[in-house]
Amino acid sequence: MFWRRTLSVVVLVPLVLFIIYWGDWLYLVLVLGATLIMQVEYCRLAQHFTEKLNPVMSVFLTGACCLLAHLLPILTETVSVSGIVFSFFTFVFIYVFAESIFSGRIAGELVAVTLKLTGILTIGWILGYHLILLRSAEPHGMFFIFLLCGTIWSSDTGAYLVGRAFGKHKLGTPVSPRKTVEGTISGLVVGTLIGFVLSVTLLKGTLSWMNGVFIGLLLSVLGQLGDLSASLMKRTAGVKDSGDVIPGHGGFIDRCDSLIFSAPALYYYLELTGHLP
Repeated sequence: MFWRRTLSVVVLVPLVLFIIYWGDWLYLVLVLGATLIMQVEYCRLAQHFTEKLNPVMSVFLTGACCLLAHLLPILTETVSVSGIVFSFFTFVFIYVFAESIFSGRIAGELVAVTLKLTGILTIGWILGYHLILLRSAEPHGMFFIFLLCGTIWSSDTGAYLVGRAFGKHKLGTPVSPRKTVEGTISGLVVGTLIGFVLSVTLLKGTLSWMNGVFIGLLLSVLGQLGDLSASLMKRTAGVKDSGDVIPGHGGFIDRCDSLIFSAPALYYYLELTGHLP
């Protein structure tokens, strides 16, 4: 398992880094592809709680979230951002409820509505939408994504390796019983350190060292929370992995769960502190 994980990393990481560097439509395709596959995996998990959850419209609306972020510079020439975003989400809510109303069923439909909205908002908006916005924040968008991914990947790797080698004290949550206190602390320390280093090197003159430390810690904490949230979903559904697309890593949710909360957190932190254009 360890060597399969390592081989996947060696093959995929350089490709992902190149796409982040290139940006533009190639980056959009990467985020679209990842979030659409995640939505399909999510719908499969959700089918453990409701008889039928058609992934077609959920996948379409997830892709629409990413395209919305990509097209914002054009759309906002005539309409405000808030007008566009709230109009889109109003449509999503109306559609999801209407689909259940005319499904011909009553039993379990409120659960289906909740599950569909959770998947679309979590994967499409919280993750996909903000990943696109971060990369679009020129002239530093590429470095913001490098900061995000570098911190998260380092935190995940530190937690995994230390927890696997030295972990003795269980974290104490039934959501992920194999996680240890040692691994969790190591992930926070490594992530904070790497976040600081990336901030003061890639974004020198843009982010202070204090911002770098705080961002590293924030992303590490939220990265682990995202991982545990995905574990909650999988454990409730009674499965170990969300899929088997990536050898040694499972599905796309398994690989990208740490980005779910950290991507929007980084975007809004940068916006609130005046670091976005």
